[in-house]
Amino acid sequence: MKSKTISVLTVAAVAFFIGCSPEITAPVEPAPATNTQNPDGHDHGHDHSAAGPHDGALIGLGGEAFHLEWLHDESGKLTFFLLDDHAKSDVTTTAANITITTTLKEETVTVKIPSVDPTAAEHNQFQITDAVLLQRLEMVGHGVTARTTVLIKDTPYTGEFEHDHGDGHSH
Repeated sequence: MKSKTISVLTVAAVAFFIGCSPEITAPVEPAPATNTQNPDGHDHGHDHSAAGPHDGALIGLGGEAFHLEWLHDESGKLTFFLLDDHAKSDVTTTAANITITTTLKEETVTVKIPSVDPTAAEHNQFQITDAVLLQRLEMVGHGVTARTTVLIKDTPYTGEFEHDHGDGHSH
């Protein structure tokens, strides 16, 4: 009789644990918080998940004193526009290029992106076709970090690329 009782209890316990175990699901990544206010408390009227005036992704430069908007196509052509503190209007610089530095594990690569018109006195748009750089920028947040530096009025302004869920590219 003891063996029947033990068998019944074993079957009941197994059924209980199988039938009552919680459903296993993949963890849901929380949506990143967006903060459109500067530390001084005023609203810039944008967030970096929103598209810029050219429909690209936004990067704050130097504590949001300026912005860099970037977009790309499937060929690997990357285009960057220098914008004001509100990320609404184009601004210019005398620098004929911007730099992007990407780091994957221990490998750091810096690429200079030239102005679309290197002979002009003032520059606002920078462009390069570089499939490897594009691939690295698309991997930001997945083992790759990237930052850009733009020289404006002899002052370097730096901004970090953020993980992008598909914005900033044209199809």
